[in-house]
Amino acid sequence: MEVENKGVQEDQVAGIVSKIQRLAIHDGPGIRTIVFLKGCPLRCLWCASPETQSKEYELLCYPQRCISCGSCVDVCEEKAILISLDERKMIDRSRCTVCGRCMEVCYAEALGIVGERKSVAQVVREVERDRIFYEHSNGGVTISGGEPLQQAEFTRGLLYACRKAGIHTAMETSGFQSWELFEVALAHLDLLLYDLKHMDPERHRGLTGVSNETILDNLKKAVATGVETIIRFPVIPGFNDAEENVVAMCRFLHTIDPVKRVDLLPYHRFGEAMYGRLGRDYGLGDLPAMAEEELAHVAETFIREGFKVQIGG
Repeated sequence: MEVENKGVQEDQVAGIVSKIQRLAIHDGPGIRTIVFLKGCPLRCLWCASPETQSKEYELLCYPQRCISCGSCVDVCEEKAILISLDERKMIDRSRCTVCGRCMEVCYAEALGIVGERKSVAQVVREVERDRIFYEHSNGGVTISGGEPLQQAEFTRGLLYACRKAGIHTAMETSGFQSWELFEVALAHLDLLLYDLKHMDPERHRGLTGVSNETILDNLKKAVATGVETIIRFPVIPGFNDAEENVVAMCRFLHTIDPVKRVDLLPYHRFGEAMYGRLGRDYGLGDLPAMAEEELAHVAETFIREGFKVQIGG
């Protein structure tokens, strides 16, 4: 499916990027550059990238680096930073405007800002730096988040520009977006990485903050366009790994041809520290990370139902 890229000028269309990860070996085939965008309509309890949930710039605090010099307190015009008697830094995020002055004077690098405004052209120049790796590994660029479709015009521009440059394109998505915006992005996509989390609408709402009707409907429509699609299933023990949910997912996927591959993503706690840096509590408390062998019962069900299974994505 080819759609004209009307209205997207690479040096003018810009978005808020969380980070760009080079030389990645996941989220698509080969060696890849992953562009993480800010903004997500879901609030998954297990989210490993809480810094990508908000569309806005956010202040990060690394308390273990703080030397309590007070420079950040002195420079903050909003009086959003205090250092307590036990030398703990406290940030009133309701007052913080994320102006960056505190970060500029923090010699210990205990403060930072997540989010950087970049144009399509700027991101593509960074992606192009690794072209030799893409060519030798059949890799490319993956747009991730957050939810890339929260910045739909920027995502569409990135995909179009990379495709025009001969770079393989992939996008990881929750699928929670209007079909009109989703469809235009698909026009410039080589691979769709589609997250499914739970088949029961109300249980899905409890785990992510939204129901799954739009997500399932968009998956059917997306596959019907002919784009290669891989299902990604984040397995959270005690939340969505029950046999009933896995079987229901298999039955739904059987109605969508030619989806035959499911990547199982075992629950981990890699993003836990980021919650603290953002001044938030981690939603799953002390739930232990999963070992790959703990996915055996889930993998066996998908394999028995005729799907190709890969651990990790």
